[in-house]
Amino acid sequence: MKNLKVGVRLILSFIFVAALTTILGIAGYKGLNSTKAYLDNSNKTYLPSVDFLAKMRFNLRNLVVVQRTLLLDRLSTEERQRQHTNFENARTAYREAIDGYEALPQTPEETVAWNVFKKNIEKGIVINNEIMALMVSWEKDTTNKELENKLTDLIIKQGGEANRAINESLAKVIEINLKNAQNDIASADKEVSFLTSLMLFLAIASPIASILLGLYISSTISKPLNNSLDFANAVSNGDFGTRLQTVGSDEVAKLGEALNKMVTALKEKISAAESATKVASEEMEKATIATNEAEDAKIHAEKAKAEGMFQAAQQLETVVEIVTSASEQLSAQIEQSSRGSEEQAQSIAETATAMEEMNATVLEVAKNASNAASTADQAKVKAEEGARAVSQVVQGIGQVQNQSQEMKTDMDNLGKQAEGIGQILSVISDIADQTNLLALNAAIEAARAGEAGRGFAVVADEVRKLAEKTMTATKEVGAAIRGIQDGTKKNIENVERTGRNIEEVTHLATNSGEALQQIVTLAEKTTDQVRSIATASEEQSATSEEINRSIESVNRISSETADGMRQSAEAVTELANQAQVLKRLIDEMKSESGSSSNALPAGKRPLALGNGRR
Repeated sequence: MKNLKVGVRLILSFIFVAALTTILGIAGYKGLNSTKAYLDNSNKTYLPSVDFLAKMRFNLRNLVVVQRTLLLDRLSTEERQRQHTNFENARTAYREAIDGYEALPQTPEETVAWNVFKKNIEKGIVINNEIMALMVSWEKDTTNKELENKLTDLIIKQGGEANRAINESLAKVIEINLKNAQNDIASADKEVSFLTSLMLFLAIASPIASILLGLYISSTISKPLNNSLDFANAVSNGDFGTRLQTVGSDEVAKLGEALNKMVTALKEKISAAESATKVASEEMEKATIATNEAEDAKIHAEKAKAEGMFQAAQQLETVVEIVTSASEQLSAQIEQSSRGSEEQAQSIAETATAMEEMNATVLEVAKNASNAASTADQAKVKAEEGARAVSQVVQGIGQVQNQSQEMKTDMDNLGKQAEGIGQILSVISDIADQTNLLALNAAIEAARAGEAGRGFAVVADEVRKLAEKTMTATKEVGAAIRGIQDGTKKNIENVERTGRNIEEVTHLATNSGEALQQIVTLAEKTTDQVRSIATASEEQSATSEEINRSIESVNRISSETADGMRQSAEAVTELANQAQVLKRLIDEMKSESGSSSNALPAGKRPLALGNGRR
């Protein structure tokens, strides 16, 4: 991590936080969609399917009841007309239920069972049409026993077999729909449980991981910067022996290495400047000594005039030789010192260039820190967008919860409707019991009547059988209704459980939003720290500029020293020239053999030792 740049490090950390937020949002969104899909499938497919199938069964039972009621020969014309109307209404109702059911989606298993039911219902339609055609013919002459027996046989045998096949295939379709509804609810429960656990884990792990990551990145940036500031303060106080420890290869580490190189180069250049200054001082002292010796030589020369030119000339010749030798050595040493000063000035110029480059590096670090601050601001904006997304997820969960409550209300209404159907079936059962009792009484009265009541006894027996079948059918319908009620109760319980799970998910999503708000706060703190980095880099840049100005001052002094050394070299050269002049004079003096009247040649200027002094 320390080998990565600060900007990359911050971007990766915010990408990590954004990834956790995205995973949390996707999990919540997926859970909402999955739960909504299961609930919608149950609410919009299976429950309406069961309702349509129950209507089919009820109206198909009504067809059988109407047919067997019309077999009673004592029905009034108005009652028969009403029963025919009931028959057509029942047919219309179950056909509408069939159309409604076929408009809904079906599973492959359900389609197979439904096709079996449709084949059975088509056979039943053919038989019912035949029954109703014979019924219309018999109603014209209810005394036609042959037609009556044929009609009774058709209703009881063929019609009974067709009705049993229809009821069995219809019960199979109802069973499949109830099973599918229960499977969907079980799948929804399983999905909600898994996503609840996942979101709970992410809601706890996300803020913890984000805070730990933020603290770690903050320490990797602030600690090296504090060390760099301490190092810069130590160097500014004159401690050039200290070293800055660097780890990694990020901008802060590169800044530390540049500071170390700068201090090392600065230390070497200052040491070289001190050495050159020391050498220059020594050479200046030697030049001063040579000048003094030249002055002494001049005094001795004048004295030689008074005491004796020849002896003085000999002594002066020796002095001149010494002065000439010293001047040559001094000139060579001054030239060497001058070259050293020039090299020192060049080295200091290079140091100044390096300082400028390091200053540019520090400014680049400050620029990168500013860019990192901008990146942190952008990451904060993204985190705020994530918080708004989680808020939208919470709103979506609330909508799903409202839909589940509406579905619960619909299932409650369905249960009440089923109870109403059960009450109607109870009334039908009571009517069947009364019909059975009346048929029994009629059979008794027919037995008392003897031969005259035989036909009435047959009708009473058929009525009794019809009542028994009605009771059996009523029990079957009651069992189916109870099955629907049980399934509805289970669905209500599952919806309530799903509602509780949704409330838990809502709570978790709310916690996630709070965690995202904490992440936003952490991003703001990180931005402040990055701005502090930029400020510290600017302060380091200012310190570097001060050091650069100091180096420029040293460079200026070195240049002045080099100029002084050049002037000293010129003075020493002039001293050597004057020594040569003095030597020629001595030669002339020796050639004149002690003539005391000889003086220095006209046009010869005296020794100018002061011209080279600064």
